[in-house]
Amino acid sequence: MSEEPEARGEGTGGLPGLRHVLTGIALAEGDTYTLTDTNDAFTERVGPRIAPPGDPVPPGPLRTALHRARRTGRMERVRLPAGTRDTGHPHGPLVLLCLPLRRPHGPAPLLLLAEPLPDTEAPPDTAALPDTEADGTGHPLDDDALLLRYQALLSAVPQVVWTRGPDGRVTRLSGTEDPARPGLPLPGNDEEWLDAVHPKDRERFTRDWREATAAGTHLTCVVRVRVGDDPRAYRHLRITAVPVERVDRQLEWVGTVADAEGEWFTSTRERLLARMAEVSTARDLSEAFRTTAAVIVPDLADSIAVFEVQGATTRSALAARSAAPAERVAFAPGLPPLPPLGDGFALGRMAEDVLRDREPRLLTFPAGAPPEDKISPISLAWLREAEATSLALLPVLVDGRVVAVASVANCRGNPPPGAPELRLLQDVLQGLSRPLRRTLELQRARDTALVLQRSFLTAVPDLAGAEIQARYVPANAAAEVGGDWYDATPLPKGAVALSIGDVAGHDLDAATAMGSVNSMLRGLAWDAGPHADPARTLDRLDGMVQGLGTASLVTTVHALLCPAPGRGWHVRLANAGHPPPLLLRAAGPVDCVGTEPDPPLCVPSGPARTSTDLFLAQGDTLLLYTDGLVEIPETSITDRIAHLRRRVETLHRDGLPLEALVRDVVAHVRAGKDDIAVVAFRATGRPERPPPDPPDAADTARQAPAPSATALSGPPAPPARHRAT
Repeated sequence: MSEEPEARGEGTGGLPGLRHVLTGIALAEGDTYTLTDTNDAFTERVGPRIAPPGDPVPPGPLRTALHRARRTGRMERVRLPAGTRDTGHPHGPLVLLCLPLRRPHGPAPLLLLAEPLPDTEAPPDTAALPDTEADGTGHPLDDDALLLRYQALLSAVPQVVWTRGPDGRVTRLSGTEDPARPGLPLPGNDEEWLDAVHPKDRERFTRDWREATAAGTHLTCVVRVRVGDDPRAYRHLRITAVPVERVDRQLEWVGTVADAEGEWFTSTRERLLARMAEVSTARDLSEAFRTTAAVIVPDLADSIAVFEVQGATTRSALAARSAAPAERVAFAPGLPPLPPLGDGFALGRMAEDVLRDREPRLLTFPAGAPPEDKISPISLAWLREAEATSLALLPVLVDGRVVAVASVANCRGNPPPGAPELRLLQDVLQGLSRPLRRTLELQRARDTALVLQRSFLTAVPDLAGAEIQARYVPANAAAEVGGDWYDATPLPKGAVALSIGDVAGHDLDAATAMGSVNSMLRGLAWDAGPHADPARTLDRLDGMVQGLGTASLVTTVHALLCPAPGRGWHVRLANAGHPPPLLLRAAGPVDCVGTEPDPPLCVPSGPARTSTDLFLAQGDTLLLYTDGLVEIPETSITDRIAHLRRRVETLHRDGLPLEALVRDVVAHVRAGKDDIAVVAFRATGRPERPPPDPPDAADTARQAPAPSATALSGPPAPPARHRAT
């Protein structure tokens, strides 16, 4: 507390003619009444006569008076004799007023006011003065005198100070007139003053004030209060109130209103950035956006939507990928949802300025009346419905480049953010830089792997009497690049080899290994020809993969489909540790082909692999897929496959074309965290009769045992190492 020179009536809250000098003030706390928070006037006037600041009051009249004041709850007075300061200058007699304060827990502190007395010839008297003697002159201390003492005391405090009497009347006692905060409201009995409190703080402050006044306890609260003539300009102020019991045992309140903008900014920044620490551990960009949105809403704004910048810095660069993802949007309760965003969605001219200058922009307007020339039509409609009062666009930078734009709005008539809130928004969004940088690096690696992966996924061939459809969907996590593949290789005599598989791993190495395994299987299938045994082909592939160290674990299904005049298509397939294919009969249920697959590739030798034979009539479909299609958390693989079978059966009953069926099957799990590959074969008519073998039958000599022509015209007679379905 700083000391002021002598002041006249104009400095005493409007009491003309009153002349006083600055009052010394200190707090006596604890059971030993340690002196704390003394101002310079108290230290200079009292000096070492009772105790130095920071030391307990020694036993004597003052300590007795302090104890009695705490016990009775009433003010006590102690007169100190004239003395000599440390500088050797004489010092006149003083009266110490001991005012007990209240607090919810622990011993109550006491406020000590050191007032000088006229320098008379009266003998020193350190005993407590009688209640009727307030200042050594015999004049009683009535309410007006107490008010004057409050005024004298609080003129030293660089804050707005007020009292509230038992009748609810509020009196402003002192405080420097700050042009930046004219007309500062005071918490009186009349609640009209609440109009100046920020709408988001009114309920909390009203509740705290009522609880304090009802219980007679100390109140400290930081709220935003409108200052000046601008109805949208708010400042954080600390309102403190302490109950004091008067002589008539009624409570009055002494309070201060002090600027708390810097205190609020520092504490809020530390709290929000501590919550943003979770962003550094985010597994992907979506999780980072969700964490950031939860920090901003509702503390700093009512809504936020984050848009990735794609490509050049043009209006179309702000296009959302589809509808606004939920993890990139956060709204306060009661606000309308953001409508679906088309591929051409743009934030408007205001966003172009942000992208160009890499600086935030704030647009304020009357509630529900945003300007039409700077905002996109979709945003304009939403801001109107939400009764928005402001729109702030802030760039999210990584290495000096804008990679995203955050759209932040205050709604339902809430005032726009001030300069401190905008600074905090920038600080919070800057916390996205590190995870965004990591995510972008992973995204670049993932894009490279996807290009490599897709290069191995060849187009499906056109076949007479059959249709093939395939689809590949990469994982949605930036770090996930799987080793899934599918393949459809045309073979002689109108046959085709279908394969689907998964190489263990989710990185660039897995994608590279997938390409090698797929290429080897494709070559082996062509070399073996249409009448080969798929189990034998997988045995050969297993030996090559292990011998070359291409992959650590591979699951796959390999199938050969040959025209079978009169029967449709003959299918022979082998399964090495892969989810079982689904057989969709044209007029029947959906079944799994086999139940116990053979071991995957790259595992210790086990039982000999076997093949399964079946026929596809017109309208029948064979569906091969990878395990990304059956990912259902916390369920067994058997339950997951059963769930898929039921879903496919529902789609199949609807009579969907093959392309639509494959699309809809994948669409159910597009948000999966693993790659998905699907290839489907449907018999659409009678296949053409295959051409006869060439005269030299060169391919027959290198084939594994194949069914005879008689077997193809009737039910197959599987060899001992085959199983039939």
